[in-house]
Amino acid sequence: MLTKDFLYEINGEKNGGLKYFLDTFKGDPRIAWYPSAGDDFRDLLYLHPKFAEIAPATKPDPPLPDIFLHTDYYFPGSESTFRDNQIIHDDGSTRISIEIIEELSRLDFRLDSQIVDFPQGSSTTGRVIFLQIKVCSNRLGEFSRPLIYAFVENEAFCASKVLPAHCQFSHVIHVRYGGGHGGGGKARGGWLLNVLDRLGCEVFVTDGSHELSLGDRDALRLYPILEGSNTDREVIRTLESEKWSDYGDVTWNIPRDRSGNNMAPAREEEWR
Repeated sequence: MLTKDFLYEINGEKNGGLKYFLDTFKGDPRIAWYPSAGDDFRDLLYLHPKFAEIAPATKPDPPLPDIFLHTDYYFPGSESTFRDNQIIHDDGSTRISIEIIEELSRLDFRLDSQIVDFPQGSSTTGRVIFLQIKVCSNRLGEFSRPLIYAFVENEAFCASKVLPAHCQFSHVIHVRYGGGHGGGGKARGGWLLNVLDRLGCEVFVTDGSHELSLGDRDALRLYPILEGSNTDREVIRTLESEKWSDYGDVTWNIPRDRSGNNMAPAREEEWR
């Protein structure tokens, strides 16, 4: 299945912003997938051409994403910031707001207590929305990006929806996975390394180690399709921990070149 066909399937019969994006986009859009995103939208900032200029990589960046896909299964209403407010974030330097919001068809997957902390889910679980996000940044300027948010469990979504469709994600983000921003969980995303190649991942953005947690191992048992191996990758950019997750320095990783050489990561200059 082509990436665009996958997105059309998620759009369903809706005739709003996502359909317009797909109808007018030539070719297959490049998707950045951010599992366990919570209410974090920093990927829109750090996967932007201006940021690539501010913090140049040691090797050329692959083409940037055209659309963003966030997943997170659990959102307590008291902690939600973007479902009920037009302004997602405003710190005086960066303002993130919603231009368009559209409810899409539901996606319902199992919630297993061996993976998640709240198997009962929440009122949000299963819902899918399309957002047109506007960013006004002192350093990056003003821009808008399309984003799909699916309130689904990451492992079930990947195993039951993404991999069977052979959908491709050019970028995958592993930042504060499992409990960092949203509803928590026992998996920490170590299983992602098994599927990066099958997802066609060109850039893996990550903030930590990838050892398999108990929840990851249970996920592999429940969803054998998540088993696999991954091409060795090299770091082309490093962002200090406090600039994103406060959980570890965030690195941009691409498949290692055939020579096997690895270049020292570039350090990002101070910016906001």
